Amino acid sequence: MSYPSIKMSVENQGFLEWKEVFVSQEKGNRLVHYYLKDSAGDSVLAVIGTERSVRHMVYVAEDDFLKVYGADLSITDGFKWRSRREVVDWLTSLLSKPPRDRIRSFLKRA
Repeated sequence: MSYPSIKMSVENQGFLEWKEVFVSQEKGNRLVHYYLKDSAGDSVLAVIGTERSVRHMVYVAEDDFLKVYGADLSITDGFKWRSRREVVDWLTSLLSKPPRDRIRSFLKRA
């Protein structure tokens, strides 16, 4: 997977969806990955969640994702989310609106 080519696609089309993948469900060692998918169908690992103590997760932006997108998305190395809801809201904010929603937004402004 080549991040620069994905970035070009994202600049033109944007991310279309995000996906949550549970890597480990072992109690005390839970691990979850969050991927963003672009219009070309490429998935980019964006956020990694790790369990720090029982039922307490910490979420961080993945290093390679930060290198490519960090400056554009106003996130920095070491930035952490404390809840799944914050991660979901942030990932959702990165998604491109479907064409129908873009038209509605345009008509509301006119």
